[in-house]
Amino acid sequence: MGTMAGSKRYEEYGKGSWTNPEVQAENWRAQAELQAQPLADQAFLPPASSAQPQRYQAQLAPDRPSPSFLRRRSKPRLSLFRRLICSLLALLALLLGLGSAGAYWAQTNLVDTERFSQVTADLAYDPDFQASLATAVTGELMASPVVSSYLGDGNSSAWYGGVQNWLYDQTYSLVDGATQSLVASEAYPQVWAQVIADTHAYNFSGQSRPAQLDLSALYDQAGQSVGAATGLSLDTSSLPGRTITLDSAQNFWPINSAINSLIWLASLWQLLLLLSAGCLLLGFLLWPRNRFAYLAFVAFIGSGLLWLLGLIGGGLSLTAGLNLPTGGTALLFVQKLSEILTASFASFHYDWAFNLLIAGAVLTLMAFLSAILGLSTRLAPAQS
Repeated sequence: MGTMAGSKRYEEYGKGSWTNPEVQAENWRAQAELQAQPLADQAFLPPASSAQPQRYQAQLAPDRPSPSFLRRRSKPRLSLFRRLICSLLALLALLLGLGSAGAYWAQTNLVDTERFSQVTADLAYDPDFQASLATAVTGELMASPVVSSYLGDGNSSAWYGGVQNWLYDQTYSLVDGATQSLVASEAYPQVWAQVIADTHAYNFSGQSRPAQLDLSALYDQAGQSVGAATGLSLDTSSLPGRTITLDSAQNFWPINSAINSLIWLASLWQLLLLLSAGCLLLGFLLWPRNRFAYLAFVAFIGSGLLWLLGLIGGGLSLTAGLNLPTGGTALLFVQKLSEILTASFASFHYDWAFNLLIAGAVLTLMAFLSAILGLSTRLAPAQS
């Protein structure tokens, strides 16, 4: 009876038909035995027949992953969007970094008293400024009450004017020789350092008042030198030339305003540097591919911008557009100081541009090594 039923089922479905219930049962039993075998034994099974349905081929001989070097690397999620965000972060990091560099230069070269004295020390050896300063001091000393009350101004028309004018000229020669000797002496650099310290303390106090050059230390030393050479006891404490006003405007003081702005900017250099580093770190973490290449690109762009900023700043004049004194020691001092500061600004940015260029080269090497190591890691399973 069972044989007849089985024969009937074979007639209905056919012995080799995959729709035959008995064939299906045999296949399921073979699949269970296959799953129970160790993975090492399954690797040596012959490939499934192409005549079998695809779902049974997947069960009996599941597809093995292709070698890693043949697989195509999948793109990170939201790759284009992440690149855009990282580009904006790089731009922001560069802007903040440039601002931090300028603020750091202002802090170290302008706000810091000792460094400012070192930067302006060359003024003590500038021959044009020395000659102008000595002439101004001589004129102030000759106009002091002690000298002018006896010798006049050198242009007397009285009956004794000839003698008085001669004495004035002789005294002028002595005083001028004493002041010229002072600015050329070994003691002058120390005197000039005191002048710069006094001038810096006055102008970088943060107050709103006309900027000025404080020459009190120089006048005191000049009075002593003239007294030793002529025997005159000169009181220089009341001479108007002891302080020279640099801001000649009445209601607005551009030099004082610029100095106060630099003081405020200099106080932000650490915050700007921290924000720049934060933007750069975030961009580094979000960049979808070789992150060292991202840092190298930012370093090269930053190096170029620093060099360009140094080139532009070195060619500028800090006195352009300012209402300055018309002449004399004050104008010469501001002009020489402008040349010194712009040269320092350019040198500072050139140095950091070179440092960033080296950092970019190192990061580029690291990017190449990272790419090579990543490729070796992907090839390792296929080679093994």
